[in-house]
Amino acid sequence: MSKLIEFANFLRDRRFAADDLAEFSEQLVESVEHSDGSLGYRLKPLRSTEKVSQRCKVLVHYTWHCRDYVKKILDEAGHANSGQIVNSYIKASRDIQVLSSLANEYKHAGTDASQKWAVDLAPRYAKPYVHGVMLSFPHRLKPTFMSWGESIPEFEFVGSAGVGELTFQFTDFTWTFSCTIEDKDGTSLGNATAMCETTFQTWLQILSDKGIQIAT
Repeated sequence: MSKLIEFANFLRDRRFAADDLAEFSEQLVESVEHSDGSLGYRLKPLRSTEKVSQRCKVLVHYTWHCRDYVKKILDEAGHANSGQIVNSYIKASRDIQVLSSLANEYKHAGTDASQKWAVDLAPRYAKPYVHGVMLSFPHRLKPTFMSWGESIPEFEFVGSAGVGELTFQFTDFTWTFSCTIEDKDGTSLGNATAMCETTFQTWLQILSDKGIQIAT
């Protein structure tokens, strides 16, 4: 979620929900080192009141809500019709339209009669999952972890993988907690976390296109 973090950092000086956004850049995983020096990860169990899909729903809600911060920043910079500016980008992105529908359903605890985006798709949350991959592993086939389900069992995995004479400990995994998203016919539309990343990228692009400097 690099764009989420970038957007949260951008908002920090403006004091717009930076703490709320930063919460979702944290992962439910921690690294471990055993007495024999072996390295790995520990997946921390979700609290009894917390589910993977609920985590996705809250993230989607905040991602869509950041549209209001984008409009406010445009207003402060003297751009007229900030709503029309933002909507022109939304019209070009199916992912953001799908997030809009999911966020409004979550906010209103059901169908919102005023919803205008992705009504024909009627998107819905499908399978929740946690996914980890060791992107730094220098091979096309990379060590990968995958677990489907609402809750995450508490367990550890350790080990290493080799390429030629080189051995790599199981560290530096990139973790994703997400849900698949389907339309009313069960056709996959993508996953919630990737859609949120795309949306944050668009929020940043809008500001950049309008001459608002974003520190990286």
